[in-house]
Amino acid sequence: MPLTVYGASDDLIVVAGDIREEFTLHHAGEDGDLLAFSDGTILRISLGHAGIWRIRPVVRGTAELTIEQAPEGDSSNYSDRATLSGAVWVVHGIGHAVAVPSRTRN
Repeated sequence: MPLTVYGASDDLIVVAGDIREEFTLHHAGEDGDLLAFSDGTILRISLGHAGIWRIRPVVRGTAELTIEQAPEGDSSNYSDRATLSGAVWVVHGIGHAVAVPSRTRN
């Protein structure tokens, strides 16, 4: 079953599907929090100033990923929804690091 990620209320990050979990948002605003998945996908989820949850990919892994954006000004649809298929675990955090490719010396 695919995983669905979305924001709820003013401080909950919800993961639904084979994994069911609710994480508390630590960083409101544009920076948001990170979700890292077993396939290598990293998503940034944030609660914007307009009260709309936004989800952006930071790193695309091997899972199939789709993100359905919530429209501005729709009080009944206040969160983007990300769907991933192929991930078996998820970790919630606020920071990440990525290796920088080394330059070839001449």
